[in-house]
Amino acid sequence: MSKLIKILFFYPLYFLQLENYQLKRFYRVYFKKVFVLEKPRQKLVLTLKMKVIILVSLAIILLSGALFLKKFSVTLGILVSFILALCFPFIVGLSVIILLPFDILIKKLNILEARQKIRKLKNLKIIGITGSYGKTSFKEILATILGVKYKVVYTPENKNTPLGISRLILKNLKPETEIFVAEMSAWQKGDIKTLCQIAPPEVAVLTGINESHLERFKTIENTINTKFEIVKYSKENALVVLNADNNYIIKNYKKYVDNKKVIFFGKENEEFLNYKIKEITFNENTLKQTFVLELEGKTYQFEIPFLGEYAVAMTIGAILIAKYFNLDDTEIKIGLSLLKPVEHRLQPIFHGNTLIIDDSYNGNPNGAREAIKVLSRFKNKRKIYVTPGLVETGSRSNEIHKEIGKLLAPVADLVILIKNSVTDFIIEGLKENNFNSEKIIVYNTPFELEENINKIIRNNDVVLFQNDWPDNYL
Repeated sequence: MSKLIKILFFYPLYFLQLENYQLKRFYRVYFKKVFVLEKPRQKLVLTLKMKVIILVSLAIILLSGALFLKKFSVTLGILVSFILALCFPFIVGLSVIILLPFDILIKKLNILEARQKIRKLKNLKIIGITGSYGKTSFKEILATILGVKYKVVYTPENKNTPLGISRLILKNLKPETEIFVAEMSAWQKGDIKTLCQIAPPEVAVLTGINESHLERFKTIENTINTKFEIVKYSKENALVVLNADNNYIIKNYKKYVDNKKVIFFGKENEEFLNYKIKEITFNENTLKQTFVLELEGKTYQFEIPFLGEYAVAMTIGAILIAKYFNLDDTEIKIGLSLLKPVEHRLQPIFHGNTLIIDDSYNGNPNGAREAIKVLSRFKNKRKIYVTPGLVETGSRSNEIHKEIGKLLAPVADLVILIKNSVTDFIIEGLKENNFNSEKIIVYNTPFELEENINKIIRNNDVVLFQNDWPDNYL
């Protein structure tokens, strides 16, 4: 495919899909990236929506040409079609606008149908989970444990929007389904409210709030209000489960909970917890953690297959909910034995004796801090940290990335960065904490990294890949 064809026809569709069909963001990214992008790193997915956009765009070009051909001349008709083809990025935008009423109607019909189906499932219990971080891990842990006793359906990977969850409800929920665990995501204020109106939670879980997607939410106050929608719009008698280690939650939760029952999970703010955690240990060989839990007058020792210490708190949060749903100790232990590392979230992968830690889906400040903490747990290996940094951190980008550099300095033996708008901030933080500049490698593109990484890695290294920027951010 020639460069010109990519620029005119492929990249408009590619970036439109990456920006979730939002035209303002699409055009800003397209004109910024289209001439510098060497090779797409993701695939254009030919969803039904994308196919319709392509068909409408082609129809506009061909029908316009045919109209001029019929009224004037063949030459003029061909010329008009050719000129419109050269304007394909704008024709695509026009197609999105033309299809918008139908898109809205289809979404509303799907949502309405899903809400009606939920109302008919009288015995279904719904658990909603949201947060700036940790929601996927919490969902996977909880669904696995509850699955020992109940017939559970839970949202897969990225099915966490109103339309995605509605379609999942219509397709997967059956009369025999007993519990639906829904991960609820938000790009703007009101998104979680909409999700709660579709699937009203009996249990509302808020895993944490931070500066993720600050570019979209503009202020941390907007983020707080949006995330707490899961508490505000859960059922009147809902159980609210909150992360006691998150300051934004602790400072604000009383404004939203009303008279709902609240329980907390966490590791640090013991004044909020009804249990005690002791003896958290990490086995560098088995890559598992053990911890002792004192709860309701009993003492338990559990083992979990997660690298991050945050998973201890997440697991206990899931255990508390499991007890709310009347799982006994044996069922909970069976559920814990079935747990597996969550893909792309501190997921350990061995290549010979080299340990690769895939944290490519973890793109928030708390996740970055946890990743660095995980790397520090390996005492007798060379530790390599690979990252492009974080996206959508808004006005706090400088501060957040300097902190990442400072935290990395005493931990990593080698830091590999992919050049972008936050790279210099990470380097500044590294140098401020006396990190050796010769141990910093910067590549201009992810492709340069892929070409050279195998020359750098040695046997017995630990290599942590933290976050992965899509092409619309690089």
